[in-house]
Amino acid sequence: MPLSAFTDELGRVLRTDPTADLVVDRVAVQTVDDVAVVTLSKPEARNALSLASWRRLHTVFEQLRGHAGLRAVVVRGAGPDALAAGADIKEFPQTRLGAAAATDYNESIARALRAVSAVPAPVIASIHGLAVGGGCELAAACDVRIASTAARFGIPIGKLGVTLGYTETSAVARLIGPAELKYLLFSGEIVPAAEAHRIGLVQRLTEPGELTDTVIAFVERIRAQAPVTIRAAKLVSDMAGRPLTDIDADLLSRLHVEAYDGADLREGVAAFSERRSPVFGTKGED
Repeated sequence: MPLSAFTDELGRVLRTDPTADLVVDRVAVQTVDDVAVVTLSKPEARNALSLASWRRLHTVFEQLRGHAGLRAVVVRGAGPDALAAGADIKEFPQTRLGAAAATDYNESIARALRAVSAVPAPVIASIHGLAVGGGCELAAACDVRIASTAARFGIPIGKLGVTLGYTETSAVARLIGPAELKYLLFSGEIVPAAEAHRIGLVQRLTEPGELTDTVIAFVERIRAQAPVTIRAAKLVSDMAGRPLTDIDADLLSRLHVEAYDGADLREGVAAFSERRSPVFGTKGED
């Protein structure tokens, strides 16, 4: 798809709430060429995340993980108020009261967040309004967070008496560090976008009316670069700060061979020599 047509279509999808027939368990998935848009779609409840929603998110991202040629995923919330304003507390008597039920609930969240992180392509959270509780945790599991200056963030779980699971804790703490996470949890504070940006929870801030265009421009920049480079960048960045496992070393070795024996490097060098923009292939290994 030509860049102008891609930009127009992605902009249309990001500016339009998904139609009812696209929504399953309040999570919609739409594809624009090689970019997927995942929309939390329960605007009447500020996209509160139910147990069914977490399970649906796990299924969606497991499917996206196997999508050959996928270049990026955008996660967003429908309606004007939120990415997600937390859990669907109305269902707690059935889904989260009692240790056994809570264990199943928390593992559903953990599976969903692990699936988000496991997608080889960059996952970008487009955040307006509230990203609170599970919404904040979901955003933290993405690779990059771009937020409106009107967005707000927090994990005020102390008001409910629940605990934060290890996977959710790790997702947030790797961005802002344990001390800042403790502050959010201890205070229950909902912080403005500027503070979220200061502590590293958000990578880029934009004016509310410019959020969609900023996200599109970032996706365009990703698509203009070599797919193998982007996949390797995500992988090695996620490995930073921890000892390499044998599985890590094997993945890095495979990407090394793919990069230096593959077509992208040749195209990049040729384009530089010919003073033109490179045209990279999109299909990569699973």
